[in-house]
Amino acid sequence: MGYDRGDVVKGPDFFGSSPFRPWVCVQDDTHPFESQEGIFVAVTTTRRSEAIPLTDDDFVTGGLPRASYVNPWTVTTIKHVDIQQREGVLEDDTVEAIVDDLCGFVGHEC
Repeated sequence: MGYDRGDVVKGPDFFGSSPFRPWVCVQDDTHPFESQEGIFVAVTTTRRSEAIPLTDDDFVTGGLPRASYVNPWTVTTIKHVDIQQREGVLEDDTVEAIVDDLCGFVGHEC
């Protein structure tokens, strides 16, 4: 199963003691291995001034059970087989804001 830009998934937690954490898929269909893996940014429950808050209005479908924030500077590749499930799908405008911030953190204007 592949994941698309804007999907919020339950994937491995590389940073904490929990086995899983939410991630937002940010790649588009030009990713060379999109059927096997994706580019994801971390979602956390820790509020930071640079993080992007997620509200119920940001979701087209699904959602998260707790107040959550996207850290667009925390980027990784995750194999689709390591993802447990899809938690929801974000609105296009929300995904664009995440990607714009990500680009800024790597010194590129999107």
